Amino acid sequence: MNTLFLRRLFIMALIALVSASPLRAAESPPSSAADKLRESMLLPGVSLSQGISEITGVAISPLLGVSVIGVWTYWKTEPHLRPRLPWYCHPGVWGTGLSLILICFLKDFLGTAAPPLVKKPLDFLELFENKLSALVASVGFVPLVTLAMAHFNQVPDQAVNPLADSGLAVMPLVSLIDFGVHTPWISIPVALVAFSVVWLSSHAINVLIALSPFGIVDAGLKLIKLALIALVAGSTLIHPYAGAAVSLVLILIGLVFAGWSFRLTLFGTLMGRDFLLNKRATPTDLEAGVKGFLARRTEGVPVRTLVRLKQDASGRSVLTYHPWLFLPERHIPLAEADHVICKGLLHPSLAHRPAGAPAALRSTLILLPRYRRLEDAIARRFGCQEVVDGALLRGFKAMRQWLVDMLSSGRKLVEMHPG
Repeated sequence: MNTLFLRRLFIMALIALVSASPLRAAESPPSSAADKLRESMLLPGVSLSQGISEITGVAISPLLGVSVIGVWTYWKTEPHLRPRLPWYCHPGVWGTGLSLILICFLKDFLGTAAPPLVKKPLDFLELFENKLSALVASVGFVPLVTLAMAHFNQVPDQAVNPLADSGLAVMPLVSLIDFGVHTPWISIPVALVAFSVVWLSSHAINVLIALSPFGIVDAGLKLIKLALIALVAGSTLIHPYAGAAVSLVLILIGLVFAGWSFRLTLFGTLMGRDFLLNKRATPTDLEAGVKGFLARRTEGVPVRTLVRLKQDASGRSVLTYHPWLFLPERHIPLAEADHVICKGLLHPSLAHRPAGAPAALRSTLILLPRYRRLEDAIARRFGCQEVVDGALLRGFKAMRQWLVDMLSSGRKLVEMHPG
């Protein structure tokens, strides 16, 4: 599938989403206080629903979302009011953002014909760009949207007082929502949490794209991101409440998978950093332990948990980790088995041979790329039986050997039959 075509659909869907944005400066206010009251009494409110959808859509793709919203708001605003627009509506900001997006388009469009070892560094660079744009959006965009939601939902006291006798103005749910929206120290943290969990789940897709060696898998994962933003945009066009409902479902899913997404994000960050910076560990670094990620669930500890392979006081190999990176250190005893170190194209790994299947290897620990070329030292230090080639490296070497054999056979044939 043409990646450029998918990107264009992505932009069209996001433009449709921001067309209903509560930040449009040219939008006229309600004609009367009564009209504004009726709008605000819609639970939780039209502008609140649009704000939830907007935050969710931007969380899926921060750079594209902020850039499109900026250029859309700038274009819809009267020229004499444009100096009063937020920072992301400045032409220099959204122009830079759209330029970076164009570079990503060219990378995806031209990268389909390039080998993975050429395209993957660019995918890792895009991975870190997504992190940076999410940080900027969370600091400078989400709070502004949250405050705008509160501003558009304000109701004058004189408009609320006529309803006091009916009791509608003091309904518990209405009062609770109104208190939350108009209290920045509550609404802004809640919006940041919602943005973060959706971004984590979306960023996990970027990590999978960067780690995948197959172009068709990359296209499928990008299609999933396109489907998510199109779902939010399409439901918002149908009705703001529908967009808010879809966004709330995505936020709930993000909360459920927050731990999984966080571990995958950390995995992609450290692997990409070592790969891009070409970090190299030294034999003396092994004294402090070897960092890696669990390849499967071990002793109740989830897969892709950051661990350190060390030796305890008795000389036994153990795995240590900090839950959520800051909680007290815990230990996982390494099972007594025939452990081997597997070399890889990008990173080594620790595996063991299951009992009764000496030819089979089961991966235990994925080591960071910085430990390449230290496989023998790691095997000696932690008592591994041997150092072997990983499956992907074996396939690469077999393909290279086949090419060498074919070319060398051709030269021999020419020598034997010169005429």
